[in-house]
Amino acid sequence: MACGLILLLAALVVCVSRGVDGTDHLSFSNNTQVNISRDGCGDTKLCRETPTGCNPTGQGSCLFMSAIAGVPVAPNGFTLSVELTGNSSGYIALGLTADGTTGTTKLFICASNNGSFFFRTMTRNDAANSLTPNEMRVNEIRGKLNGSVIMCEFTIESLNATATAAIATRTSHVTTFTAVLGAGTTTGPDIGTFTPSLNTGPLNLRDNSNPTTAAPSTMPTNATMPTTTMPTTNTTMPTNTTMPTNTTMPNGSAAVQPHAVLLLSVLTLSVLLKA
Repeated sequence: MACGLILLLAALVVCVSRGVDGTDHLSFSNNTQVNISRDGCGDTKLCRETPTGCNPTGQGSCLFMSAIAGVPVAPNGFTLSVELTGNSSGYIALGLTADGTTGTTKLFICASNNGSFFFRTMTRNDAANSLTPNEMRVNEIRGKLNGSVIMCEFTIESLNATATAAIATRTSHVTTFTAVLGAGTTTGPDIGTFTPSLNTGPLNLRDNSNPTTAAPSTMPTNATMPTTTMPTTNTTMPTNTTMPTNTTMPNGSAAVQPHAVLLLSVLTLSVLLKA
């Protein structure tokens, strides 16, 4: 009899579980105001976006996230307050992965179901691009839909980049994650395939000074390029190089010297007198 009751209860649990999407790990805020902008980027919050430099309050398409990380507290990790906005008729998502070798990414999904906002947490198998539900604790969730623009804010609890055994010995900080931004489709409350648009590479989420856009590569303003000196063009002969001024003809020359002329004149006069 006891065995029969146990089997009956187990069957009831299975039947009920198939129709339930557990949300006990999610807590929605009573404050429904959602205001997302670039204010504070690089100062009080870390920001990333695609296309680079886009404005979440502008008219064009912009997938934007900002994050404010709390102080890590052992052994639970830290909290992460997130702003996320972008254009999609289905959902937008922030993905976090502590180590690319694990092959999975935690997704925090802000979605639309026929004009109604809803929130999900999923784990993505990166190789297969498949999604399975997870129960990451998320608090203070609030969302807003404006046409095709989805806006949401939420706080992730107990993040810790070194929490899993596979990466417990890594040397990077417990707040260092790779962030992935992307979007996908929804069919009612069902989440479709995730399409990533931006992979940030490893980020220390507590370092708000990380630039929001890649700075152009330029030479420092006070740098000088090395100069190659060509030989001078005003090369001159030594100034003291002169031709000798007292150059004389050799003794065998046909030139007549003045004293020879005088001697000849004297001899001629002497011959004339004797005659």
